[in-house]
Amino acid sequence: MDMRVSRATAVIVQRVPAAGVAWFMDWQQGVTEAAKAFRGHRGTDVYPPPGGKDGEWVAVVSFEDETALQVWLDSPERKAWVEKLQAHIGSFDLKVMPGGFAPWFASCLHGQGLEAPPGWKMVLVVLLGLYPTVMLLTLFPGPYTQPMGLAVAMLIGNALSVSALQWLVMPLLNRAAGPWLSANSRDRARYSRIGTWVIIGLLVVLTLLFRQVTG
Repeated sequence: MDMRVSRATAVIVQRVPAAGVAWFMDWQQGVTEAAKAFRGHRGTDVYPPPGGKDGEWVAVVSFEDETALQVWLDSPERKAWVEKLQAHIGSFDLKVMPGGFAPWFASCLHGQGLEAPPGWKMVLVVLLGLYPTVMLLTLFPGPYTQPMGLAVAMLIGNALSVSALQWLVMPLLNRAAGPWLSANSRDRARYSRIGTWVIIGLLVVLTLLFRQVTG
């Protein structure tokens, strides 16, 4: 399991026609290799549109801090790669946001012109997804992996929980909590407060339910 901790993330949204997908993938591999040479690079993840053809592709580029990310964004190397992309494919949207859990929220931001949610909102949504996921995996298959030893059981549990969050839990929570995540203006403060208490209430209910099972 490859765990990367980053404090700054750039989310790039690019509409790629079906005929240009092969060229775009080659370009993406090249620009990713170029980014790896810069200090603080923590990884680049690419998310294709449904079907992997015509549509909006999302690339999430993570660095250890905002300074390192900005050095890459302002670099002549990146400029040269961007010029190739614009000449062959066209323009794109770029959003720079704080790191941490930001990549999990890219899907609810791209194509909507939204700013990154506050860090505390991202933490609260991730907690809402992480807590029941870990509890369920502890209850099952936890008893079956414990005889393998703590190290193996933890590895299996972590791999399952991260996979569940990445491909199932967080995409569902993004869609459900999207309006609340973006409700950060003064005129939507009441909506934001109500959503916060709803999530806290759900966590309390989950705690009571799991306590009935675990004692």
